[in-house]
Amino acid sequence: QDGGRDTSFHWQCVEQPIGKLLFRRFLEGQPGLAAAGALWAELEAFDQCEEADREEAANRLRGRFFKPGGAEHCAFLSAAATAPSTG
Repeated sequence: QDGGRDTSFHWQCVEQPIGKLLFRRFLEGQPGLAAAGALWAELEAFDQCEEADREEAANRLRGRFFKPGGAEHCAFLSAAATAPSTG
């Protein structure tokens, strides 16, 4: 916080619509970060999908972003972040 104002990434780039839009456009415009922007968008869509569709959507996300050789593999993610859930 800065002088009573929240200056965190979460506040500026997740909670604030214009900040979110600008940050996403930045990610999309950077070849090394475009997959991160796509992952963010897909995770938000996953949060909104119906419970019956979640398993299939999760499998698509894993194949596209988390597995080496996936269409938009996000190699910057840690092994813990990409490990299958245990429950």
